[in-house]
Amino acid sequence: MTTSPTFGVQLSDFGWKNRPLLIFAKDHQSPDFTDALNELARRKCELNDRDMIVGVIVSQGRSTLGGREISGLEAAAIRREYGITNDQFSILLIGKDGGEKLRLHETPDLDTVFALIDSMPMRQREMAANSSGCDEDLR
Repeated sequence: MTTSPTFGVQLSDFGWKNRPLLIFAKDHQSPDFTDALNELARRKCELNDRDMIVGVIVSQGRSTLGGREISGLEAAAIRREYGITNDQFSILLIGKDGGEKLRLHETPDLDTVFALIDSMPMRQREMAANSSGCDEDLR
């Protein structure tokens, strides 16, 4: 008897710990998709500093959430939850509280995304309590 793999990760697993940035695309070859992933890879320290995780939700191919693979059913459920069609490119920022904070349909300007996060009261408290290690990486 063959069983399907258990993926065991859901968006709700990240509540109050992380700020998911969800990237929706038809597949991994979409130019907007590859541009967004390249920019995110370049700014990894700043993502980590803001407790962000990246979710890659594609209708054709492997979807991941926080670096862990999710099932096609879970990817479809996330698409339905946020009203994203199978061929639509979109980026959603979800807050630690689980609420949608930003929705874009193009590769994001990460400075704008980071500024939005940094203006949030919870992030203000985090910045007051901890100093960023990203500045050291820029030297």
